[in-house]
Amino acid sequence: MTVVRLLGPPHVVGAAAPPGRGRKPWALLALLLCSTGPVPRSRAIDLLFPDAADPQAALRWTLSQARRALGDAVRVGGDPLHCTVADGVHVDVLDVLAGRSPSAWAAAEATLPLLEGAEPDVAEFAVWLHGRRRDLALAGARLQRTHRGRTFSPAGRGAVRDLVRIGEQVMDAGAARDGTAILAGAVRRARALGDDAVLAEALAHYGRGYVHAVASTDRGAAAALREADRLATREGLADVAALARRELGFVATATGDQAAARLHLARADAAAAGRSEAEAGVAYGRGFALVDTLASAGAVAELDRAVALAEAADRPRAAAAALAMRARARLQRDEDEEAEADVALARAMVTGLDWTSMRPWVEFLHGEVLLRAGRTAEAETVFADARTLAEVLDDACWIALTGRGVASARARRGDPAGAAAALRSTRDTLVATADVCCWIELHVRDTLCTVTASFDGPAAVAESRVLADRAERMGLGEFAVRAARHRARLGDPDAAREQRARAGRHDNPGLSRT
Repeated sequence: MTVVRLLGPPHVVGAAAPPGRGRKPWALLALLLCSTGPVPRSRAIDLLFPDAADPQAALRWTLSQARRALGDAVRVGGDPLHCTVADGVHVDVLDVLAGRSPSAWAAAEATLPLLEGAEPDVAEFAVWLHGRRRDLALAGARLQRTHRGRTFSPAGRGAVRDLVRIGEQVMDAGAARDGTAILAGAVRRARALGDDAVLAEALAHYGRGYVHAVASTDRGAAAALREADRLATREGLADVAALARRELGFVATATGDQAAARLHLARADAAAAGRSEAEAGVAYGRGFALVDTLASAGAVAELDRAVALAEAADRPRAAAAALAMRARARLQRDEDEEAEADVALARAMVTGLDWTSMRPWVEFLHGEVLLRAGRTAEAETVFADARTLAEVLDDACWIALTGRGVASARARRGDPAGAAAALRSTRDTLVATADVCCWIELHVRDTLCTVTASFDGPAAVAESRVLADRAERMGLGEFAVRAARHRARLGDPDAAREQRARAGRHDNPGLSRT
């Protein structure tokens, strides 16, 4: 039995491979295993070799040493970088992130520090390591509490699937944490059952529920989705593999990793081929990923396809979700009439389905439509009500979006300073947490630029520069165009030229407006 240990002093148990040299190979392995998806080589260089004379060569040497230490247990490489764990190999951080009771190492060690005593002396990596150690310590403590002295009543396939169904119903009713707790119970019982097919299903539904309703970038949920993909692929469960892969695409989009999103969604498409419901989910994921990029017309086309496929498969929830996302894409393109029609349909469907957890999102979109129509008082009421529901549901994404809506209405009513203060508070909260989709942060910053420009030009310019930088890093280029437009409106002729040049590379007619 081979065990890769990264909690505590890093080492490999049961492998004949000679040890690698230095600390950075272990640091690179930790970075790849603790990330939600493939890691761009530039990201690894920024964290591990910021001052190297030849960073590419330094990364190649580190990769060779990691392979030397790991042998056949874990394959590391690619561009972007990723790692593949061999069958039968146990990795402690993956067990902890997945909430999986360890069978090859002591659960009492689940809270040991990541890379204890083997930290590379690089300030940039130290910041990353501090955050991962905190996350793993919390997850390790949860694992210890969950599994200490716990036994589970026997459960067959039908019982586990009933738990999955009940958990999703509870989540749809607005009790996200209760629902995910039920789904986590389904995963534990599926493990005890020893049926990998049922376990793959439970893991995929748990991961999907958690990233959509609790924390979009949670590493434990992403680990559950990766495990679901591995098991489903091995068991020949194409629908489960498609679900896990498309949700990994959602996580990558939420974190601003467009390359990983494309990779996951392409794999999901291959698994979904020929099945309308699965294809609808993949089309939705691809449409979501394309909004705010160079291809927003492509986003609308993918979401058109998602709506049609969901309707053909008689899946009204999937259709409602696709309609709402298509409305967002159309609002970004200034196609207000089409967006209004989509919002009206989505609201009617969500109401008919009694889909509580979805309501803050579609009501936010309704408020946006009203605000653009000049119906500010009505929009403010809609935003405020949606904000209240978002707070009750404790959904950070919806809280941030509805807060942005309330501030936008407040600025329209003549209080831009108060609106800007509220937006800055929301922005700072978003930057401090990793549990909100990155595009929502950019929406808040974009609105803050608009509001601040009316009374503090220098502050608006400074915020627009941050917006542009973060948009480029996240692959959401439309916001870089919007950032240039903010500066152009404040009298910067260079920014006006930049806006025109950038807008010409996008297929969004709304970006050409001055």
